[in-house]
Amino acid sequence: MIAALTLFRTYRKFLTLLVVLAGAAAVYFWLEKAKDDRALLLTQAREICASAGEPFQPEGSKQKDWGKRCNGRVVALVAFRDQVRSGSLDAMLADLERREGKQAADAALAAVYAKRATDALTRMEAADAAVKDDRVGGDWAAAVNDLAGLR
Repeated sequence: MIAALTLFRTYRKFLTLLVVLAGAAAVYFWLEKAKDDRALLLTQAREICASAGEPFQPEGSKQKDWGKRCNGRVVALVAFRDQVRSGSLDAMLADLERREGKQAADAALAAVYAKRATDALTRMEAADAAVKDDRVGGDWAAAVNDLAGLR
């Protein structure tokens, strides 16, 4: 133990220098990593802003103002996208309701036409049964017109 303490005292300056150098290397490494991260973020910000249609660094702007206009544009685009999505959904639902209503109306109209055709056929058969001596009257002609949909 005493030998280690003596060895430490002898090489104290060297060990202190070694610790300081290790700390400096760590700080240097950390700063270089921070520079790389900053460069990557700036590149991505420029690409995003170019896609949004606003420059990240407008000419004549200070560094603290970089990205403010671009951020506002991106926020507006996101709001627009959300409005389009909800508007598209609203339009789709309205169209679906309109189509279902039209289908129901068409089905009701088809039922009415089917009833009319059945009634016209029944009247035509009754008018045919009432024909005597191959002579037809006005009732028979009216039944033919009803059957043909002319009335």
